[in-house]
Amino acid sequence: MVPEINLLPQFERRKSSNLILIISSIVIGLLIVFLCFQFFTLKKEIKGLEAEETQLVLERDVLSAEVTSESTVQQGTHSTAVTFVESVSYPVSPLIDEIYSLIEANTYLRSYQFDETGILLSADFETMNEISSFIERLLNSAYFSDVKVENVSSFEPFKEQDTESDEINFDVQWRYSATIQLDINESYLSEGGTQHE
Repeated sequence: MVPEINLLPQFERRKSSNLILIISSIVIGLLIVFLCFQFFTLKKEIKGLEAEETQLVLERDVLSAEVTSESTVQQGTHSTAVTFVESVSYPVSPLIDEIYSLIEANTYLRSYQFDETGILLSADFETMNEISSFIERLLNSAYFSDVKVENVSSFEPFKEQDTESDEINFDVQWRYSATIQLDINESYLSEGGTQHE
């Protein structure tokens, strides 16, 4: 037997190692290109975020300046409101006590509203004479400087809302509702007035 001796170099091994080298260099090249692309993309995003951060910081400074100015304005408004309330405030209990002492037993005081200089009353009376005597007593009171009758109207008490008939019930006496404006005598009220028992 003759031994087989191959003295030729083996090209197949070199080809496979060259192929691996070429593939690995392509992969490394693609990886470098991808990393460069990511680097420039992230750098661009970082610049955009820094610009946005600068804008947000400016907006924050503007808003904090507005809040500071609003709180200063509100303090001025609050102190102005306190000054206004103190300048127009007056004790209301003596006025209410005076009104209730002058009103007759069958009179129903519906409402009263206070304003800067007076009271707007709404009351129900049984007769027109009671309205006139109540106004006379108010005019004689030292708590009030002037009395004005704004409105007087009549109504039927206990009228059922569901009935639409035109029947007149002669057993029910019509009552009168009056709206009266009272001007407060501030000098008398500021001196303390008198208390009714």
